[in-house]
Amino acid sequence: MLEQLLVKDFALSHKNTLDFQSGMTCITGETGAGKSLTVDALSLILGGRADANMVRTNCDKAELCASFNIEHNEKALAFLKAHELLEEDKSLVIRRVILKDGKTKAYINDTPCTLANLKELTQSLIAIHGQHASIKLIDKSNQLALVDAFGKLKKEVDSVNEAFDKYNSNRTLLQQLSDEQVAGASNFKTLKFELEALNALDLKEGDYETINRDYDALMHQSQAQDAIALAQGVLENDEHNIIDILSSRISDLSKVAIFAKDSINPIIDDLSNAATLLDAAREKLDSLSLKANPALVDELSEKLAKCHELSRRFNVQPNELYKIKDKLEKDLEHFLSLKEQIAKLTSLVKQYRDDYEQKALELSKKRIETAKLMSKEVTESIKTLALENGVFKVQVEFDTTCRPRKNGRDNVTFLFSANLGQEPLELGTVASGGELSRLALAIEVLTSFANDTNTLVFDEVDTGISGRTASAVGALLRKLGKNVQVITVTHLPQVAACAHHQFLVTKEQADNEAQSHVKALDEEGRITELSRMMGGNVVTAATKDSARALLKESAL
Repeated sequence: MLEQLLVKDFALSHKNTLDFQSGMTCITGETGAGKSLTVDALSLILGGRADANMVRTNCDKAELCASFNIEHNEKALAFLKAHELLEEDKSLVIRRVILKDGKTKAYINDTPCTLANLKELTQSLIAIHGQHASIKLIDKSNQLALVDAFGKLKKEVDSVNEAFDKYNSNRTLLQQLSDEQVAGASNFKTLKFELEALNALDLKEGDYETINRDYDALMHQSQAQDAIALAQGVLENDEHNIIDILSSRISDLSKVAIFAKDSINPIIDDLSNAATLLDAAREKLDSLSLKANPALVDELSEKLAKCHELSRRFNVQPNELYKIKDKLEKDLEHFLSLKEQIAKLTSLVKQYRDDYEQKALELSKKRIETAKLMSKEVTESIKTLALENGVFKVQVEFDTTCRPRKNGRDNVTFLFSANLGQEPLELGTVASGGELSRLALAIEVLTSFANDTNTLVFDEVDTGISGRTASAVGALLRKLGKNVQVITVTHLPQVAACAHHQFLVTKEQADNEAQSHVKALDEEGRITELSRMMGGNVVTAATKDSARALLKESAL
């Protein structure tokens, strides 16, 4: 329940504090005094959109602060607990600050919060019913929402929508896979041809570099062969090879070594060692088998040419062709797997479709039951609003021709007849503006009984009615106030007299600017205000007596 609303530097209001109680509270005042400022302030507390024009002239900011008793509001308590905002005394204070540049700040129990969090929290706190409820009443989508609200069918609607989301998302995926399969079929031959070309090369990471290196080695092999042949000629020439010459010289020196043993023998040893090393080098040269291999050169040359051709085709470096091969293999594997994926997903989509259809049918049955009860209760209610012969009917049609959709397959139509013997027809085509207003109010009140919101705000929903009908509207709101907190802005004395509590909004000129003030009225103050409302600003003893009688009668 809303306990207090503080409004500071907001529009015409300098600073006003409204202390609310349970039951029905009405807010009255002359036209232009600022009666709807309270509703505007509460709309912002609920997370509504703000702008710089809401800040009072010459002020830096506007501030709105609302205090709630949420001791028995399980949804609000659960939200605060989940977001670590719950106070020990289970109190709730929501504050909204609007800066003069239009920027805003929001707080829950003095902790900054987002507007999304604010809206989520306040859904279970306050519901505002505006002057345009009668216009919304002829909107088909809104009619469906009203039936669901009246029947408390949110759980069933959520279940249908969850089933729809599963069906729709998987059906979309199935369509994407089918489109992909069709597109892939036209590219299949090309894909396979390109993969075969890459498979023929059979390149792996590093293979291109190896081929390139081997090809370079073979291309320089002739130079190596020439060098080897020259070295072999020096060592193996039949007539002049260095080993034979060296052996002959060693033999010559050995013959004369007897005459100079100490000086020649070391030289013979060195030459003998050299001959041994040269002979070993000769054997190593002989073991080399570098011979020209034209076939291998051609093979490597052809591979390199193919690498460069494919690298141009795929617009990559030759050493990255193996990556393209891996990708094409995966693409081909994916395409070949589409058939199995589509088969499985088709079966799954059918299951989700069947689940949706079953839940939509169950929801429709409950809506039909709700429609009967709603038709009966709204018809009974409008009879008290000077529509004694009025008949209201909710028509629910289960549409099997449309595709699965959000909120089920039902088309809801509100029908109405104001006269005896007249068949109820579509509401928007037969109801007058005054009849629409009364119907909207009756439905708003009845759906409010069905909702869990603790505070209901009605902003001049009694526009277009007067007299006996106005008294009936007031009585209806007073009755509603026994179950929930009702706050209504009204210009009708018959409605105001039915309230348990009343605030008066006045406007005065102060410091060269208009200021709006709000004060709670005691019984005598209410009689004076009701007298003004009844007498058109002329308060006399007679109008006061009439106001006193109206107040007494409405309290019964």
